[in-house]
Amino acid sequence: MSKKIIKILSIRINLAGIFVLLAGCAAPVPERAIEDVGPVTAYARNVLADENPAGLIRLGEGFERSGDYVGARRLYAQAMAVAPELIDAQISYARASAKVGRGDEAVAILISILNKAPNNRQANSTLAAIHAEAARYKSAVDILVKIENPTPQELVDLGKVSYALGLQDRAVEAFASAINAAPNDPAVLEAAALSYGLSGNYASAVGLLSRAMDNPEHTSAARASLAKIYALSGQRSAAVNLARGVMSAEEVNRLEFFYRLLPRFTPAEQAAALYFNHIPKDAVARLSGNATN
Repeated sequence: MSKKIIKILSIRINLAGIFVLLAGCAAPVPERAIEDVGPVTAYARNVLADENPAGLIRLGEGFERSGDYVGARRLYAQAMAVAPELIDAQISYARASAKVGRGDEAVAILISILNKAPNNRQANSTLAAIHAEAARYKSAVDILVKIENPTPQELVDLGKVSYALGLQDRAVEAFASAINAAPNDPAVLEAAALSYGLSGNYASAVGLLSRAMDNPEHTSAARASLAKIYALSGQRSAAVNLARGVMSAEEVNRLEFFYRLLPRFTPAEQAAALYFNHIPKDAVARLSGNATN
């Protein structure tokens, strides 16, 4: 057998091995469901998949809002299986995957989408959010600053990661633009209020949270943010009292130590803790010896 033929066979065998490996790593998702997801039966899932695959995405979004990311991911996976052309299903699946600890898979899916459609807004903003949750703030900023005509939520996201990087001027500008675009959005008001607190402008922070509390559905979240503002200002007792009104005793006890440390963090550490629940271990080690005061 000639060396040329042996080389060709070797390449084919290697490629076959790669395909087998890939197939083993990514088991196909069946189009037909055999398991219920929460109150949604397998039969109902299959009917919806046949008649309106995009409906599985809307249903999954409801699961996400309730905090059931595992259930949402299953619904998105079925939507992807029955309608591979639905980019929204792929993006939603990536988002839910990141929430259940499969961040690498989520990033790979989104990068694959962006390689084909680099200006896909939803894929870009979702990838930025995943980077931010993984404390890859620079990667998140690099994506968000390139989005044209950003939405209020994208401006808020830019403000958060900018503050976590110590880019205070960019953060302030982003939050100001978000408030200008959505002056009555409670989520925008709460995020911007924390930015005022981070810069020491506590009066403005309280004013924004008072506006957020006008929306009954967001009163608890706004009060929790107000507790953080009091903690930032060094008023730990007031922060704890506010938290007790909207949280369980167990959660308040856990947060009390955080409230003690928060004023002593650097501004970037404070932003990472407030916006992303990222509390650097080195900062805790540095400060915990003085946290009893």
